[in-house]
Amino acid sequence: MRRMFGHGAAATAVVFCLLTPVMASAQAGATLTGTTMSVDGARLPRASLRLVHEASGREYHGTSNDLGGFVFDRLPAGSYTLVVEFPGLAPRSISHIVIGESGATIDVQLEPMHVRELVTVSAAVPRDSVEVTSVRESAARDVGELMAETSGLWKLRKGGIANDVVLRGLQSRDLNVLLDGERLYGACPNHMDPPAFHVDFSQVERVDVGKGPFDVRYQGSLGGVVNIVTRRPDEGWHANAAFAAGSYGYINPSATMSYGGQRLSMLGGASFRRSGPHTDARGALMTAGTNYRPSTADSDAFRANTLWGRTAWRPAEGQQIEASYTRQRTDHVLYPYLQMDAVWDNADRLAVEYTTPNVGWFSSVKAQAYWSAVDHWMTDEYRTSSLTSLRAYSMGTAATTNTVGARVEARRGQTSFGSEWYRRNWNTETRMGGMAYMPQYAIPDVNIDSVGAFVEHTRPIGSKVALDVGGRVDHLATTADPAKAYTALYLAYHGTAATSRSDTPVSGRARVTVQAARGLSLAAAVGHTARVAEANERFYALRRSGTDWVGNPDLAPARNTGLDVSASFQRSRLTLSGNAYVNAVHNYIAVYGATRQAMVAGVMNASARSYANVDARLRGLEANGSFTLRPAWTVSGDVSYVRGTMTPNVALGITSTNLAETPPLRTRLRLRADDGRVFGEVEGVASAAQTRVDASLGEAATPSWAILNVTSGVRRGRLVVTAGVANLLNAYYAEHLSYQRDPFRSGVRVQEPGRNVFTNVSWKF
Repeated sequence: MRRMFGHGAAATAVVFCLLTPVMASAQAGATLTGTTMSVDGARLPRASLRLVHEASGREYHGTSNDLGGFVFDRLPAGSYTLVVEFPGLAPRSISHIVIGESGATIDVQLEPMHVRELVTVSAAVPRDSVEVTSVRESAARDVGELMAETSGLWKLRKGGIANDVVLRGLQSRDLNVLLDGERLYGACPNHMDPPAFHVDFSQVERVDVGKGPFDVRYQGSLGGVVNIVTRRPDEGWHANAAFAAGSYGYINPSATMSYGGQRLSMLGGASFRRSGPHTDARGALMTAGTNYRPSTADSDAFRANTLWGRTAWRPAEGQQIEASYTRQRTDHVLYPYLQMDAVWDNADRLAVEYTTPNVGWFSSVKAQAYWSAVDHWMTDEYRTSSLTSLRAYSMGTAATTNTVGARVEARRGQTSFGSEWYRRNWNTETRMGGMAYMPQYAIPDVNIDSVGAFVEHTRPIGSKVALDVGGRVDHLATTADPAKAYTALYLAYHGTAATSRSDTPVSGRARVTVQAARGLSLAAAVGHTARVAEANERFYALRRSGTDWVGNPDLAPARNTGLDVSASFQRSRLTLSGNAYVNAVHNYIAVYGATRQAMVAGVMNASARSYANVDARLRGLEANGSFTLRPAWTVSGDVSYVRGTMTPNVALGITSTNLAETPPLRTRLRLRADDGRVFGEVEGVASAAQTRVDASLGEAATPSWAILNVTSGVRRGRLVVTAGVANLLNAYYAEHLSYQRDPFRSGVRVQEPGRNVFTNVSWKF
């Protein structure tokens, strides 16, 4: 705690010293304030602004703050033209803005610059958005790490890449993490390769986040939905070359080229990423605490190659047929938190989409079909545990997953309808030297078939109140291959040999938004969603020395009923927003230490890690604020907190009231200077200690920490250059989250990188 406040005091001192001259120089004068946003209401941070006095031609430059707000002050009265630009959206120019001595306010909406935009406009359902501008200024190595820079989201680190997304204390298994609205699942039973791992930064346009159990468009959004939206062709010919580099030998060159015409548009790109293992603040490699061989401890931490393409054809006015394909090849990915590493992890994704307006009763219809596949091979061949093995490895798992799906959405007025079908297949084969390399089908070729339908409706109630409601019903069938399933483990620990189960969950939401006063908006929402157990949670079966790992075929779907109240306030230079929420998760799927219930032939161990339904509750709050000191100077911050508890089940030996893997309180404070051409930012991030842990799972407490980051850059026409230092004060720390659910965890906590530098260069032509 002392170190946290020590570093926090240093960060505060830096911010205060920078603020003093800015605040002292503030002068009275006419002021123009406003907000930049997209057509669906999402705020646009760091939009470039240019204000021109129409009589004299004098120009004023600035950028929007983290919540989309902007201020131009000390202006002479007169008529002005405002030009707003944001990557991926069409520039907008607004002329003849009359600013008197009392000032003026204007909100600016930007339309898509793409030939066609995918987002379904539904302003009554709020979303947070991480835009491409954040990607360019971040030291993050992947989308999961980038998302941790947003309030209410954290990351789960297992190595140098493939960080998992954590939203309000719930990990990706309890979320829908989608790519352009399509489902792609990782193949590794240890979640080495979460869905967000299978998209490259160069593909990302933005990431949309819907928090809480309020999404009804996609089955399984227990805690929320994260949709990674990839780039579309802009009108005309465009090309972009980018290069990112940083400490530990990190490099990421990429290039894209696109053409957008009236009938035909195309986009293609390629990217490569590699890095060595990072070192912590004490100079130790991330591999140092684990049993890596000397020859691999300082080898590449990851290598990733990605190719992608997209084409669209418009056969008639308003109609479009679009096809896209992505191929990712990664190898030599080190995971020191686990007992194995990925020798390779390959993913393919194919999608076709058709949109058309005015089909019978509907004003628009969109049909989508997709397929994705992941092939994953992990072993301990880089570890000392395989030195005396008869093969290159002493344990290895070959895992594959295939997902095929289709959905249709239609709209009439303020009502949307849709249906969705998908099949997810998951199969793994594990071989261990201690078992004479006999194959164990730990996930026995499991299919999850899902079909469902939803409806949403938005209705204004008077001029200041809006009501949004939605509902969904699904039917899911989960089936394991009886010839591969090792049912003896199910019988020994759970008294059943079932290899199939059907579930019919129902979801719904209602949200009321009130414009309570000028600049003040209030909202309250109640929602209910569900997700069925994953294949590994129900049908995993692995015999090991000492303890087994077994799924629970009788797991019921987890059901989340949530309440969310929020407020947002904007007045002149100040923008504030906050949420308070509570989620009651009935039948939450928790890990526990199971005791063998019956003697079954072939089952020698008396205990295993398994899964059980418990009742859990997550409650928390998020707050964001931004204050514009001057047109180019902004101070902003956020706070995120979640508390997770569960009801003990003494009969199963579940005695803890603390929900495992719950992140602690985190705060962030930023000071940014940005005139649209040159920018600099100082950021302090601090986390409280986490002592509320599930000790029965071996979860350990985490001390508090604080870090300081600095970033600067220039924008000159088509060139953008960013450079920065993360963890400037070289703090030694580890974030709390640990992956207790993995059967192959090493027990080593991966420390965060020490002081490290990064740079991103982008040239568009």
